[in-house]
Amino acid sequence: MASEKRLKAIAIADHDTTSGVRSLLRNSFGPRSQLDTITRGGVEVVPAVEINSDWEGRELHILGYFIPLEQSPFQELLSRLQRSREGRVDKMIARLSQLGMPVDRDRVLEFAKGDSVGRPHIAMAMVEKGYVGTVKEAFDKYIGIGKAGYVEREHLTPLASVKAIYDSGGVAVWAHPGTARADHLLPELIGIGLRGIEVYHPEHTDEDRARYLELARRYALCVTGGSDYHGQPGGEGAGLGDFAVDFGTVDLLRNLSTLS
Repeated sequence: MASEKRLKAIAIADHDTTSGVRSLLRNSFGPRSQLDTITRGGVEVVPAVEINSDWEGRELHILGYFIPLEQSPFQELLSRLQRSREGRVDKMIARLSQLGMPVDRDRVLEFAKGDSVGRPHIAMAMVEKGYVGTVKEAFDKYIGIGKAGYVEREHLTPLASVKAIYDSGGVAVWAHPGTARADHLLPELIGIGLRGIEVYHPEHTDEDRARYLELARRYALCVTGGSDYHGQPGGEGAGLGDFAVDFGTVDLLRNLSTLS
């Protein structure tokens, strides 16, 4: 899809897992350095991840670019977060059953198509069953934070997320900060290793973009953007490539990484 849209690069930034990027690596040939991107169809694929953090009852997401894919303390951390995801899915399925909306666990995992199983896949199973009309309705009525079908799971704090990415040699970027309403955390996150801010995102208004461009200028942060495309029509995010930045951003992120 990226090749058809003539994108020069994309980042695969699944939630709390790098299994998607690793599956590409397994089909690549020849030695490569940790900062090499993977090229498919003329498109460079940047190894990345999106860590779901929790701050005062709301989610705050941190992107990690050029993160290590081999066995490491960082990958062990992601494995722990995956186990927490799986346990939470089982508990939410049980709770939905109590609410009169049973969904099949195997079907949820089929929707996930990989290691990063979560609420969107439960929502897709709910849509298929006819309990709700859309994924958004599932979140709004049943599985969003504070709703009857919601179950908490292990989350890192935003500071711990940034530090884990920074310590791994990757580049930490605050994803869609406008959705978190926590701009006052920015100086503290920068102090622990944040190096960029996602300015261009489908949920950012014109005012959001102007504000975060100014903050990026003030703190000398890398400006990134992304569609947040989740792989299904009508799902989260926008169309692939709809919120792009200049290709030079890839080289800037690579240069900011401390992996060798």
